Amino acid sequence: MRTVVTLIVVAAIAGIAITCLFVVDQTQYAIQMRFGDPVRTMIEPGLHFKYPWPVDTLVRFDNRLMVLENPTPGQSDKEYLTQDEQSGIGKNVVVTTYTCWRIKRSAGAVLRFLETMGDRASAEARLGDVVVSELGAALGQHDFSVLVSTDPEQRRWGRFLESIRARCGERVEDAYGIEVVDVKIQRLNFPRQNQRNVFQRMRAERETIAARYRSEGEEKATTIRAQANRQREEILAKADEEAERIRGQADAEAARIYAEAYEKDEEFYGFLRTLEAYEKTLNEKTTAILSGSSEFLRLLNRVGDSCVNVPAEAVSEQQPSVKPKLQPTGE
Repeated sequence: MRTVVTLIVVAAIAGIAITCLFVVDQTQYAIQMRFGDPVRTMIEPGLHFKYPWPVDTLVRFDNRLMVLENPTPGQSDKEYLTQDEQSGIGKNVVVTTYTCWRIKRSAGAVLRFLETMGDRASAEARLGDVVVSELGAALGQHDFSVLVSTDPEQRRWGRFLESIRARCGERVEDAYGIEVVDVKIQRLNFPRQNQRNVFQRMRAERETIAARYRSEGEEKATTIRAQANRQREEILAKADEEAERIRGQADAEAARIYAEAYEKDEEFYGFLRTLEAYEKTLNEKTTAILSGSSEFLRLLNRVGDSCVNVPAEAVSEQQPSVKPKLQPTGE
């Protein structure tokens, strides 16, 4: 009987000990509550001790990074009004954001989160209102080109979102123990009733820019063509000048050679020049009427005299294929 009682007592003590020990996971924060009041906040993982229920209870929170979409799936899109310096009329835009947040890693922040929020759903509801408020205020103070622009100098997307994140963090960190890690725009669009007008205006702006680019291109092309033509004329002029110089030198050299040849044998030089004249002026279609004593016919007359006693077969073999018609006239 004593053995049974002893086993029962040991089992009871073991059960109570088990309920008094608990583990805080590395992904959690834990707050030890005694009769409903917080007595200890644990932000580091490990094994801890507490009194058994109902004296002590535990409240656990996730310490990992959490993502809040705004609006959440199922909610209607939120419209915001932005400035437009070019048209002077504000634009309505539809913006979907996501916010990365977590409970700040400090005992005071975890306790403050428990006292003000209590759970994740309440925290995200409050954080969503803060983000919407700050985003609407920022969009109303900035031009639309901060978000969408072809000019890199006007587009300041990063700084714009960083300013929203900083202001949201200031509002919720000290008050609720929430740390805002990042705020990003997930989707940016125009309301359906404004999309057509906005797209038409964007198309007109792009066409204006394209026309300006084409005009600048044509102007540069004309300048390049003019420069190329001027360079071409300069190159051709230099080439013609060089060609004339070379021709002059060649003509002078040819004249010198002719003069030397003429001095060596004037009769033979005259004979060659006469043959060249025949070759250039006489062919099968040539008809020339010259005087019988013409110097131009001197060699031909000699050939005719030398061929008087030559047989016809030999004459036909020696005669050139070109047979000009020469009709000497008597003086």
